[in-house]
Amino acid sequence: LEYIKRESANIVGQIQGIITQIVGFVFKFFLVLMITAFILVDTKRIKDFFFSLVSIKDKRRFDGFLGRIDTGLSGVVRGQLLICLINALLTFVGLLLLKIKFSFILATLAGIFSLIPIFGSIISTIPIAIVAISTSFTTCLLAVLWIVAIHALEANFLNPKIMGNAAKIHPVVIVLALVIGKHFYGLVGALLAVPIASIFLTIFHSFLQKAKDLEKPVVAK
Repeated sequence: LEYIKRESANIVGQIQGIITQIVGFVFKFFLVLMITAFILVDTKRIKDFFFSLVSIKDKRRFDGFLGRIDTGLSGVVRGQLLICLINALLTFVGLLLLKIKFSFILATLAGIFSLIPIFGSIISTIPIAIVAISTSFTTCLLAVLWIVAIHALEANFLNPKIMGNAAKIHPVVIVLALVIGKHFYGLVGALLAVPIASIFLTIFHSFLQKAKDLEKPVVAK
C-alpha cells in the first residue's frame, strides 16, 4: 500500500507537470500568433515609429538597415524550410524502402524537427529507431545508418550551403550560433539561434559601414 501511494503521488506529479507544460506551450503559441498578427496589421505604424527615432539624414541608411534585416531573416526561413522538405523526403524514401511502419508520420516528424538545425535531426532519430527495432534489429540498424547519412548530408552540405547562401551567413557562424543557443536555452535557443545571429550580423555590418564612412574624410586629407 505504501508503494502504491508513493508511486501514485509520483504519477500525479508527472501528469501535473505534463499538463503545465502543455498549457504553457499553448499559451506561448497563441501569444506569438497574437503578437505576429498585431505586427502585420500595424507594420507601417511600427516602421514610422522607428523612423521617428533617427535623424532625417540617417533615414535612408536606416531604411536600408531594415531591408537587410528583412532579407537575412527571409533567407533563414526559406533555407530552413527547404532543408526540412529535403530531410522529410529523404527520410520517407528510406523508411519506405526498409518497410518501416508509420513511415509518413515519422518522416513528417523528421521534417518538423529539422527546423532545429543539427540537433533536431538527432532528436527525430529516436522515434524512428524505436519503431524500426520492433521489426528487427537489422532494420533498426539500417534505418539509423540511413538517418546518419541524411544527417551527414545535412550537416556538411545542406545547412552550410543552403543556409549560408540564403541568409548570407558563414557556415562557421551558423554552427557557433547553434552551439551557443542550445547550451544556454535548449531547443528553443537552437531554433532561434540562426535568425538572431542574422540580426546581429546585420547590426555589426551596419556599424562597420558607418565607421568606414566616418573614416573616409580623414583618409582623404
